[in-house]
Amino acid sequence: MGEGEVAKRKQCNDKMETSGCSSAPNTKNEKIRGSKRITIRLKTRVHVQSVWFVVKCLLCYAVVLSLLAPFLPFIAMFYILKTTERVAVKITSNRIRLTAMDSLWQQLTEENRLVINSVLCIENQKGADEGTKIFRETILERMVNAINDKGELLYPRTRCYIVPGLFQYFFQEDQSFKIENHVFKWEGDVPRSKDELAAIISKLSNEPLPEGRSPWYFCCIPTNFGDNDLAILCRINHSIADGVSLVKLLNYKLSDKQVPQKRLKRSSNGKSCLLAKALLISPLYSLKLILTLADRSILHGTNLSGVKKVAWHEAFELKLIKDIKTATGTTVNDVLMSCLSLALRRYFQRKGVENPVDVAASVPVDVRSAASLAESSLENKFSLVFPKLAVATDGALKQLYETKARMDDTKESGEPLASAAIIFLAQELLPEFFTSKFNRFVANKASCVVSNVPGPQQPFTVKGQQVKYTVFWPPQKDSVGVGVSIYSYAEQVIVGVQGDVSVLSDPELIVEEFGNALKELASCTLQTKEPLGDDVIHDPNNDANHQN
Repeated sequence: MGEGEVAKRKQCNDKMETSGCSSAPNTKNEKIRGSKRITIRLKTRVHVQSVWFVVKCLLCYAVVLSLLAPFLPFIAMFYILKTTERVAVKITSNRIRLTAMDSLWQQLTEENRLVINSVLCIENQKGADEGTKIFRETILERMVNAINDKGELLYPRTRCYIVPGLFQYFFQEDQSFKIENHVFKWEGDVPRSKDELAAIISKLSNEPLPEGRSPWYFCCIPTNFGDNDLAILCRINHSIADGVSLVKLLNYKLSDKQVPQKRLKRSSNGKSCLLAKALLISPLYSLKLILTLADRSILHGTNLSGVKKVAWHEAFELKLIKDIKTATGTTVNDVLMSCLSLALRRYFQRKGVENPVDVAASVPVDVRSAASLAESSLENKFSLVFPKLAVATDGALKQLYETKARMDDTKESGEPLASAAIIFLAQELLPEFFTSKFNRFVANKASCVVSNVPGPQQPFTVKGQQVKYTVFWPPQKDSVGVGVSIYSYAEQVIVGVQGDVSVLSDPELIVEEFGNALKELASCTLQTKEPLGDDVIHDPNNDANHQN
């Protein structure tokens, strides 16, 4: 290469460097290589974390099995005795055993009676006496005496009371069953306001269910306010059924016409992955639950009195909640749980706790299969998880996204199915004197019970009388004294709160703060020219709002 050519090439390179022509490709390539290196590091980190997670789960299996090994002969002997009793009872009587999840709700105390309380507000065009008579006939025809395609009772549990055996509980048919003992009219003072109605429901919810009868009843309470509707209080022992079963009963049998209900699409592949993950994490999850410290707050920790008080809010429009979830890319459940977290934060602050900490909640999760969801039966098929509510997070929008992150983690964790497996195995393989103590120990991890049940999204009638709204209160277990319910019906959402007066004597403040939280969240996320007012709340006692 001659000197002239070298000089020309050098001159060209100098120009390219001056103009940036040579550095641009190099810079671009460096960015690509840097991005690839970061991607490789992240993938490597994820792989390492996944391997370590699997190792931890396997180590927990080894720990749990080593701890259980000395007790395996006792567990095997107990299960053999339990199975022998089942076979003997099946041969000699018509008793039906309670399932593992059913028997969990027989561990009641004087403070917590494990009864689901709910209210159906229906039209009362024919008077209280006639309305009660019609409803009694409806329950007898469509629930107690309802039969399936094979001519068998569809809900045999409604004719049974619960008796203890040597190693488990059984449903025993009530030979002296009378529908009048289970559907009757309230004979006390007629409530003249919503507060008086709440006081009657609180009083009845403090009473034990009659012994020697099937543990459920409907008390028809006439009212003397609003439209003079009939408020029907339903009380049913949780061993008979869970909330999803009762909603299906309303939808499929009690209503005059079956109401279309949106079903969640469940991927079989996704369910299989969660089942595999649940199988892997079960020992790790159980150890984590045992080692978690008990929740402590002004709503939990004090000895309970057993005296309950209920409150509920006028219905919120479900459309508003859907608008918020669409604007924020969240879910309806995320929005509702975020509003509850903010309501609890405001409640704590009203009680003098300026910077409240997160609160753990015991949350039931439905674990039915898609096929089981289509069937109408009274049963218990749910699990329990213990997420932390984002009470410590300040700011409505920030709290919503924090709640979404926590709810997503719970959904993807496999913990609901792992918890269901742990409950099933414990109730099946261990005697009650042990499971009752263990369940009380676990229940102490949460400050409240939070149950979110979707109901029919179209209004329905019972014998021509329209059901205007429904609210329920989930039972609290052992040392938990606060229960919160979220129920959607006919494009509306109603929030109910029940509290033991020793820890929550003013549940109406929490439902009030829930409404304030929803308005605040709507103002933050929706493009509204004016602040949202009371028009976001649907008043069931307003005549104009009764037209559908």
